This record gives sequence, C-alpha cells and structure tokens, in this order.
Amino acid sequence: MRFRPTAVVSTLGAISFEALRYLPAGVFRIGMGQSDDPNVYAMMGHYAAWMDLVAMVSPAMKQKAEAMPEFARVPAACLSYGVPMCPDSELPARDFTRPLRLLYLGRLCQEQKRVRLFPEIYAQLCASGMPFHWTIAGEGDDRGWLEANLKTVSPSQTVSFLGAVPYAGVSAVLREHDVFLLASDYEGLPLSLLEAMGHGLVPVVSDLKSGIPEVVDASNGCLVPVSDVAGYARAIIHLHEHRDELAAKAAAARARVKMKFSVAAMTDGWLAVLPTMKTVIEPWPQRWRIRAPLTAESPFYFSPPARFLRRLARQLQAFWK
Repeated sequence: MRFRPTAVVSTLGAISFEALRYLPAGVFRIGMGQSDDPNVYAMMGHYAAWMDLVAMVSPAMKQKAEAMPEFARVPAACLSYGVPMCPDSELPARDFTRPLRLLYLGRLCQEQKRVRLFPEIYAQLCASGMPFHWTIAGEGDDRGWLEANLKTVSPSQTVSFLGAVPYAGVSAVLREHDVFLLASDYEGLPLSLLEAMGHGLVPVVSDLKSGIPEVVDASNGCLVPVSDVAGYARAIIHLHEHRDELAAKAAAARARVKMKFSVAAMTDGWLAVLPTMKTVIEPWPQRWRIRAPLTAESPFYFSPPARFLRRLARQLQAFWK
C-alpha cells in the first residue's frame, strides 16, 4: 500500500475484515461492528486473532462483544457515531400548527427496515383523520411495491417518494420535516436517526436495546415495541394531537445529539483509543500472497490452481466470441 497507515479500521463486511490478515506487525487493527445482528458478531469473531481492539457503536453491543469467548483477549470499546450539527441560524423556524410532515430516510427493503409495514401505518394515519404529508426518501428493492401500495387518497393526507438523496442534500430534506420514522427490527446506532434528531426532528422509532435508547427516550421521542405495529401510528397521532409536546421533544432531540453525538464528541472517543506511542511497524511486502477468505465455504476456489483455471476460462471465452 502506498498510504502505509499506522492504524486500520475494518467494518461493513468480511471483505473489509480480510484486510486485517495482511497488515504488517505493528499496525494497530480495529474491528468495528455497526449492526446488532448475530451474523455480524459471528463474522467478526472469525477475525479476533488479528484485532488489537474491537469497537462497537453502542454500550449494549460492546457488552455483547465482551461476552463472546472469541474476544476474551481483545480489548473492547464503545465508539458511537458523531454527525455534523447544522448551526441554529440555518435551521428554519418550524410551524408546529400546520399538518405534520413525516419522513422515512433509508433503504427501501423489508429486511431490517421493515418498509412493508408502511401501508398499514399509513392506513391507520388516514383513518385518524389527521392531516399530514409523508415523504419516503431512498432506494431499494421494495420501492415499486411501496409506490403501488401507498396511494394518496385525500389532498390533506399525502405521500411522496424522493428517491435516492445525495448526502449533500440530506440536510435540506431534514429541515423540511417534523417527525422521523424508523420501524426496523434490528439496528446498531443509525446515522440517519442522529442526523434527523440533530436537525430537530422527533423520532418515532423501534425500541431496540442495541443502541437506540442511548439517544432516544421519552423526553425527545417515541419508542415503539417492535411487535406493536399499530404503535407507530399511535405515536404519530399523539404528536399531532399534542403540539406543545412535539415542540418540546424537537428541542430536546437536537440538544441530545449536540451534547453526546457531535463530530467533536466522536473525535474525542477515537483519539482516546488510538495508540499515542509510535510502534515499530514491519516492512510492507512488495507482493501479497492471497489466501482463501476465512469465511469461504470452498477454500479451493481461491487456490492458485483454481485461479489459473478461471483466468484460462475467461481467455477461452473471449477467444471464441
């Protein structure tokens, strides 16, 4: 590697963690877990021998990692996310007397995000008679299904789809909404949640014990049991009917993120765990001997003979075209 880092963080899948196996001795290796999913813990456990630190985004996830025998000899840390804070002067003054503006911002898929609950939630909101606009921002396999099953039936109860939002445009979207909805059945500590609360949106989110209660409580949002599908609509209707409470929760949501989940707070956390003393790092190799991934079901597929046969097959295929 030209960069030759002194510390490396692996996250988001086994491919990233494979890099830990090839680093020269002396490079500080961190394995990062972001989702409270058994498959994530199991995958990370395979690479414990190549970690100097296992980091999780919430205290609850850190405790789970510490309880795993694979990490018995690896120190653990909680390194929560931090998000940029929009200055107070740039936030619009929200009019909490007008129809509620709801937002879902994320992947449009049933796995984890449970977006196929949205038509049921939408029907309950419509039945209540409350006026609202629900914006659904993001892309995913279930977008077409959602568009077919979420139809505007009243001019005072509307739904729209934004599609994918470039990161540079996320802040502008957040400023136009009042309530952030997240009905997932597992999460770590969602960045979208922190960004929404940092902009003063009131979260109506699943009561997941992994990381969400670290930022959401009764003072700044609504926690809904995962099994209580009707509870998401009840919470939104309650906020519609209690506008003073909505305004108070919005202020408290922004204050919570500003205090504990800013970029500055995240930076302080990382600086506290990175080594402060220079260590001797072995020379970086000029050539790499690639081995089969630890999680590969068929290691032979990655062996030199198999790689040679794959290259030969591609060359023959190109020749016969």
